[in-house]
Amino acid sequence: MTTIAQVKESFETELHAIFALDQALAAERSALKRKAFVEGKQLTPEEVKRRKEIAATRGELAEAMEALALDTVDALENASDVDDLLASISAVNQQLEDDLERLKAIEETTKKVEKVVSGMATVIDKLQGLKSVLI
Repeated sequence: MTTIAQVKESFETELHAIFALDQALAAERSALKRKAFVEGKQLTPEEVKRRKEIAATRGELAEAMEALALDTVDALENASDVDDLLASISAVNQQLEDDLERLKAIEETTKKVEKVVSGMATVIDKLQGLKSVLI
């Protein structure tokens, strides 16, 4: 069975090959047009035919990229270390849920402390009022 890293490496290798071929075909297609322009002539029937072949091949390359993407998704779903990755993600999610619960408890404690501080401020104000009356 393959790993996620192996699937990724295979995908990148194949994608690079497709891109390289596409770029080479695009360059050849442009070169045919540029050559005719520089020479001040129309494309020959053979050159027109070749440009059409290149366009068709580039269309097939686009389809190959789509097939590669679908195959890669399938390979990733069946990779041997997907279960380990999912377990790690689940553990992180559980830790985040625990952290959230702790933060909620801290928030509740903070609200209680705020009420106590507010009550103490009221008591201090009353004591200062009594102090001024007594003095």
